[in-house]
Amino acid sequence: MATLQYTGVFALLIAEICVFILLILPMPARWKRAMITWSSRSSVAQRVLYGVRIAFGFVFLLFADAVMRLRKVQQHKESTRIIDEHTLCQQKVQQFYAQRNTYLTGITMFLGLILISTHSLIGQLVENTSSSAAPRLVSSGPGSAKAQVEKLKGELSDARKEVEELNRKDRDMATLRKQAESNHQEYMRLADENEKLQKLLDASSESKKDA
Repeated sequence: MATLQYTGVFALLIAEICVFILLILPMPARWKRAMITWSSRSSVAQRVLYGVRIAFGFVFLLFADAVMRLRKVQQHKESTRIIDEHTLCQQKVQQFYAQRNTYLTGITMFLGLILISTHSLIGQLVENTSSSAAPRLVSSGPGSAKAQVEKLKGELSDARKEVEELNRKDRDMATLRKQAESNHQEYMRLADENEKLQKLLDASSESKKDA
């Protein structure tokens, strides 16, 4: 009976190893998302997980029983002095089976906890990836493309207005430059005329003095 129980524990351990390899196996994100979604929402998967939880309870009981048997074998070995080789061999066999059962049940429970944590982490990662990919899909839709076109049109209109404003300022600067040049030329002409008039006035005053 005990052998049948530990055979079942060994089968559960093999199943855990296979599921763990399947979870960490490199595959397309779409397949892994579908697998995680199925294992989280399928009624069949929920029944299987419920049965696995019950099995873990029995494994824990077998682990506690194996630990107690191992301690009992070790205490019996320390308290008795064995001379007969057959008894010594039988004692070693009992110790071997107790250690094997302890390691088998302990590793099964430990790997089960790792498997549950890995499944939870991968599920959260897939959900985060899906939620982060959803805005990108929305932003790449037709409505978003139309909004981007409108935004580009607005930017082009603003840029055109800025160019027209700069051209207007350039024209104003050219007009001011021409006005400044004409004012300078007029000033130089008036200065020359003033100088000529001054010379004429000086010449007339000198001729009056000579007369």
